[in-house]
Amino acid sequence: MTSKQPQIGDRYRDIATAFPKVVWILSELFTSRNGIARAHLTSASDATDSKTLALSVVADPKRFVRAEA
Repeated sequence: MTSKQPQIGDRYRDIATAFPKVVWILSELFTSRNGIARAHLTSASDATDSKTLALSVVADPKRFVRAEA
């Protein structure tokens, strides 16, 4: 089964952290100057909390799972 590629507006939980219930919203997709596809995530509960990761990390089911809307 193939899962769909991450898209802006998708919601995720980072299951590889101490806070796996925190929901992150994919707010931006871009390619960095070194050619790596990146995803900018914003916390659903605190818009001032954000992080940028390689898109491959967000797409890795060992790290992130989709959260219910």
